[in-house]
Amino acid sequence: MTIEKMQQSVDKAYSKTINKFWNIIDDSDKYPSLALLRYKYLFKESELNEIYDFKISSKDFDKLNLLDEVGEPLLYYLSEKAILNLVGSYDLIMETEYEELNDITNEDYINGFIFSEIENSLAIEGVRSTRKKIEKIKKLNYSDLKDQNEIIVKNMLEAYDFIQSNKISEKSIFELYQILSKDCLKSDELLLDGNYYRHDIVHIVGANGAKVDSGVKHTSLSKMMKSLVDYINADKEDHEHLFASHIIHYYLVYLHPYFDYNGRMARVLSLWYSLNNIPSFGLFIISEAINNKNNKRHYYQAIKNSRSTHNDITYFIEYMSNIIISHTIMYINFYNITYGLLDKGEKVTNAQKNAIKTALIIPKIEIGYFDWKVFKSYDNDNFNKAYYLRLLNDLVKLKVLSTKMNKNAKLFILNYKKLDLI
Repeated sequence: MTIEKMQQSVDKAYSKTINKFWNIIDDSDKYPSLALLRYKYLFKESELNEIYDFKISSKDFDKLNLLDEVGEPLLYYLSEKAILNLVGSYDLIMETEYEELNDITNEDYINGFIFSEIENSLAIEGVRSTRKKIEKIKKLNYSDLKDQNEIIVKNMLEAYDFIQSNKISEKSIFELYQILSKDCLKSDELLLDGNYYRHDIVHIVGANGAKVDSGVKHTSLSKMMKSLVDYINADKEDHEHLFASHIIHYYLVYLHPYFDYNGRMARVLSLWYSLNNIPSFGLFIISEAINNKNNKRHYYQAIKNSRSTHNDITYFIEYMSNIIISHTIMYINFYNITYGLLDKGEKVTNAQKNAIKTALIIPKIEIGYFDWKVFKSYDNDNFNKAYYLRLLNDLVKLKVLSTKMNKNAKLFILNYKKLDLI
């Protein structure tokens, strides 16, 4: 909804509480969380309940045919910013000159992004691997695998093969789960024979490993998963497909239909839906975007914010749209830089390529300078100061970065204009 239309809504005969709520949305860059509404804007519980009742009745909030455990629909505010981010990301990728991003028919490109997606999806859950290891495991049989981590990687590879050649149904979702969890479940995590879903309570774990909530009652899972499959297979407009993959992601996490592998299933199912409806390499960067140290905690917070507001998934959709557009721009700029260096005859190591990516995802604060500590905070590894300074100085020699001294600290900045970056 445009600001103009929103203002028209505010001008209607709404209560002071609802008008105040609209004005907060109008004035804020981010959709206000429950904590902000309570402690910054001082809404009372009765007013928060009034806001929820308004969301349920208002046409400005889309209500989905996906219900929570008490029968209320998931809903979201269709913000103009989220639409622009999701559509913009898709359009940027399809229009870029770099085939690595827009040639969805190239098997080498597909495998490259799948390997990256697997590496980062597993890293979100603390399972470490590398593209080199993943490439090696792809060529091995299960009987050749040495440990649990290799089995997990092999299962992920098999899962991506599966979703590229199958349509989504309740049965095929169960088959995907069997592939992802093969030989990796504890005895108390196994499903009962004939069951597609868990038969007992399960707890949801947050970013710090603590229990933050529970999945829905196991007796409700069959009905709610059937409604998810119906939603997946329902006809949609083009822009609805862009939102749907994230709605599916969130809803599976909310249901938590298995004792384990719920987050992984949610990410793969989301990608599976998108491959069937809006194929683009932009789909394969989601786990990488989430796996960034700073983004990961916001991922769990976005889920928590949505759950704490009766499954108002605006928070989750807004989060996903923000990281997708930022990572799309990062990749376009990354190829711009690396191809520019290649044209000049410069050789760039894998470590330097990763350093370029890290420098590109650091938000530009004020005039854009950062030190090695900030750089480290956005890097997924944990090296020492000397290593990071050596990498950053390599990028200075390649004229990717420029430097200046501030007191005794060496500061770095991307050469945005010289490199012609977005």
